[in-house]
Amino acid sequence: MIVAADAAQWDQLYDLPLLERLGPAQDEVIAHVAQVNASTGVAAQPTSKQVDADFHADVRAAMATMPASVQALLDGVLLGVGFARQLGSSAISDIVVSSEGVILGVVVALDVEAFEARTANAWATWKENTPFTPQDGYRLEAQIAAPEDDNRQRALQYLLLHEFGHVLAAGRGLLPEWWNAAKAMRSAHDYHYLPLTWQITPALQVVPLPGNDFSLRADVVYYQAPRLAASQMRDAYAQLQGTNFATLYAATSMHEDFAESFASYVHAVMLGQPQHIRIFHNNALLLQFDGYWKTERSTAKRRLLKQLLGK
Repeated sequence: MIVAADAAQWDQLYDLPLLERLGPAQDEVIAHVAQVNASTGVAAQPTSKQVDADFHADVRAAMATMPASVQALLDGVLLGVGFARQLGSSAISDIVVSSEGVILGVVVALDVEAFEARTANAWATWKENTPFTPQDGYRLEAQIAAPEDDNRQRALQYLLLHEFGHVLAAGRGLLPEWWNAAKAMRSAHDYHYLPLTWQITPALQVVPLPGNDFSLRADVVYYQAPRLAASQMRDAYAQLQGTNFATLYAATSMHEDFAESFASYVHAVMLGQPQHIRIFHNNALLLQFDGYWKTERSTAKRRLLKQLLGK
């Protein structure tokens, strides 16, 4: 949660068209990320960044080519996308509140370094390898763009769709709000999305329903020191196939679950883009993970997202 020193400065961002709410990350955002990183042991030291015209144009185009229903939902809640370096992940999203605690909206900060030299498939492959320590002979390849669309704009679009999933989850009763303490949680069935995959224990912990947990899930972490070996890639994805998570990243928490489901649905279903994971050992294909939205295990989440997005 970012407490605004001057709420009016944030409120006036809504006077700008959605696609013009782009620029260097605000000082309050940078200070907030630095504080969170310090408290969680992340070494990254964030700074605001002015980007060149080509990068700015790619971000704008990534948003402009999202479905109209997504843009319409974002218009009244997204304060903007700020450019930064050394965030500690590809991007972050958080709410901005006034000094009285009134929610002003949600802001996204984007780590420019993650995208400066990566196309869509290169970025997705890098990201999906972060939970695994490299081992000779093992290789994971991710594809989120056809060869003719394998560019930075498509990478930015997928990443922003994930962050916009967080933006649109805020205040909609889909999940417990990430900025509230656990004691503020209601019953699991008071939320629209939570009970599709998760449950709340008597100790107020949110854990997967029995059919959606798997033995390697607790060791799946992104953007941190990996806890799994590359030789465990196949097992992790084979176990994932027995759940209703859309991606491996979705299995890490309830909030990442919704953000990943939202991004994957818009990307694969609404925009018709590819989304494949292939795992190899010595160039032999061990496992392919794709087609989630065509499977029966996606039915409940597909129904909810169709209601939210109108398609």
